[in-house]
Amino acid sequence: MNYKAVRITLALIAILVFSRVALAAGNDVTDGKRYFLSYCASCHGVKGDGHGPVAPELTKPTANLRLLGEKYGMPLPAARLASLIDGRLAIRAHGSREMPVWGEKLYQLGEGDGGDIAVGGVIGKIIAYLNTIQDRRTAAR
Repeated sequence: MNYKAVRITLALIAILVFSRVALAAGNDVTDGKRYFLSYCASCHGVKGDGHGPVAPELTKPTANLRLLGEKYGMPLPAARLASLIDGRLAIRAHGSREMPVWGEKLYQLGEGDGGDIAVGGVIGKIIAYLNTIQDRRTAAR
């Protein structure tokens, strides 16, 4: 058996697998940004800093999503954030739920119908994008 050929083959397989995983993650972030801009930016701002065009009209300040890592740690806890986005977990600061509960709409867009599937669907892509915009100076590691 030619061990050098086996090692080269295994290395090539590992590179291909890693490339595919990295490409899929990149697509999640790109898709997540697109969904974020469509559904979240009007309140949370294009940069996620809480300064969207609708924010001044709300009775409570809009969250700066760039600081989620400071509160929850990094990487962001996808299941917890999914339950906040889709409305399964109420947010005390939102009081009367001024933030639209996006679960139903986002599940219609993706392959999820609730539960943990949300983390891998549209909401999961939004969370993948949110991971990339965290203020690294303040985010807990």
